[in-house]
Order: sequence, then C-alpha cells, then structure tokens
Amino acid sequence: MKEGDKAVVYTHGGRFVAVVEFVGNYFYSEEDIGWTKGKNRFLFPYRIKFRIIHESKNPPMISFSTEEIENKARHNNPNVIDDITFIADKGRTWNQYLQVSIIRITEEDFNTICKAIIKS
Repeated sequence: MKEGDKAVVYTHGGRFVAVVEFVGNYFYSEEDIGWTKGKNRFLFPYRIKFRIIHESKNPPMISFSTEEIENKARHNNPNVIDDITFIADKGRTWNQYLQVSIIRITEEDFNTICKAIIKS
C-alpha cells in the first residue's frame, strides 16, 4: 500500500460502505486508538491514513448467492458477489475472503464494487 492507492471498504455484516484513497505510506504505531477484538482491546499496529472518495448512504449488501440443495448448487440470492471474481466460492463460506485484512483485488472487481457503492 502506498499513497494514491485506492480501496473499497467492507464492514462486518456484508456491506461495502466506501471508496477510499490512501494518503501517505503505511506506518507502525502502538498508540491505543480504542479498537477491540471481541471484548479485548486490540492494537492493530499497522496503519495507513486515507481520505473518503465516496461513502454510501445505503451500502450494497454482499452475501452468498448459491447454496447446496440435494448435492446441487442452486443460484438463489443474486447480488454483487455474482459480478466479482476474487470470491470464488459464492456459497455460505464466501466471507472467508474478506476476514480481518486488506486484500488485493483486480481492477475489474474494484471498479465493479465502486459502481455498486456509488449507485447505492
């Protein structure tokens, strides 16, 4: 990550809430900023500052779009997940791709998610 890189922000609960641009480079700090993991304070010492390019008023929901019924995949919940490629498993375990980290995605997926955020 470096200054000028852009990202989409995903929050727990299946929503892409914003498009941001990083300002400055990442840094390490042990200053407590009040974050918790569960009920315990958690440091998350690697940080980067950003500016919000667009924040959604009604964030697009992402959720599983297929489920297994009688050993067959059934497409039953179409949403943004169907338009992106970095999440290969569109079933109930889709969120493992977005767990507690920053991940690199293709420019195509970034643009698809940005459009969904801006449209919402």
